[in-house]
Amino acid sequence: MILLSGGTVYTPLQALPQTSVAIDGGRIVRVASVGECADLAGRGETIDVSGCIVCPGFIDMHVHGALGASFRSPAAEDIRKVTAYRATTGTTGLLATIGTSSWGDTVAALKAVVHAAAAPAGSQLLGVHMEGPYLSPERPGAMRIPLMREPSVDEVAALQDAAHGMIKSMTLAPEREGGLALVAYLAKHDIIPSIGHSDATFAEVAAAVGSGVRQATHTFNAMRPLHHRDPGTVGGIMAHAEITAELIGDGAHVDREVGKLLIAAKGWERVALVTDGVEFSGLPAGRYERASGVAVTVSDVLATRDDGTITGSSSAMNRNVRVYVEAGIPLPHVLAMASYVPARQLGLSDRKGIVQTGADADIAVLSRDFRVMLTMIDGEIVYRAPDLT
Repeated sequence: MILLSGGTVYTPLQALPQTSVAIDGGRIVRVASVGECADLAGRGETIDVSGCIVCPGFIDMHVHGALGASFRSPAAEDIRKVTAYRATTGTTGLLATIGTSSWGDTVAALKAVVHAAAAPAGSQLLGVHMEGPYLSPERPGAMRIPLMREPSVDEVAALQDAAHGMIKSMTLAPEREGGLALVAYLAKHDIIPSIGHSDATFAEVAAAVGSGVRQATHTFNAMRPLHHRDPGTVGGIMAHAEITAELIGDGAHVDREVGKLLIAAKGWERVALVTDGVEFSGLPAGRYERASGVAVTVSDVLATRDDGTITGSSSAMNRNVRVYVEAGIPLPHVLAMASYVPARQLGLSDRKGIVQTGADADIAVLSRDFRVMLTMIDGEIVYRAPDLT
């Protein structure tokens, strides 16, 4: 048994000061005041987390890599390198995001994720997010236009077979020919259809929602913007309560004041914080070269090409939480957007994204300045800061 003693526990919507969390057998077995947990002292390890935030571990539905490794790699050891790093940032579960690549590279990457999931390290691989290849050339972002393809139900079936059923979400541009049919197929087969890299009009977004779209990929980025005479893709996302909107929380991909407008429009319940973290996350700031040969400049927030195009974020989820708390969003809501909301999207909110008796012991302990002090996954401590005694 492990007892996390005396922190402020965020469930995430309730704040419980001077509370302890008892973990045994990979589950949370008690959440109660320090006094009410006194009988558990001595039964296992007691960790004093007074002065800390104890919250559900983060669930990142859109992350590409870290420490020079990417989920597009055909090597399982690269996958585990990414998940090990992400655990140090408080992320207990994630969707391995595979961007638009050649068919052969995509299949190889899917097989590597399956292999890595069989012997996990760090953050749990909760599935795969396919970012493409059925995207709009009008809104490519950092994706390579020559690798984009026409929507195909048969191709998705083949990809899911290669992934052994691990594909949980797919980003696509539903306005492309065959897009609505693919949306319907995805929804029927329990793959979340997510609108992104899209030039859809407001009416096309409405049609996509009618076919089953329930998510938006990195809202505002790489999509038809909101205009007062053309509400576009962004307007459609804001207007449809059925859509849960991803928001890259680094404060740079989307100015935090605009992010606050999205949260105000949809409510925190329909916004999921993501990192869109690329393979350079966790590395020192500097200049690096991608496998494609494209040079990028990396800071602790962004990776950008020489022409200024943003190619992904290097900001960790705990930093993104801090960005939106400092922007004035209540801490319980920010924590929920980083844990409970994505857990609900993935159908896991009965046991993940929450701190309560019977839930999976996937927990992050943060300092008051949002440094990660401890990460626990399935009741096992996978990261512990040196100054947490």
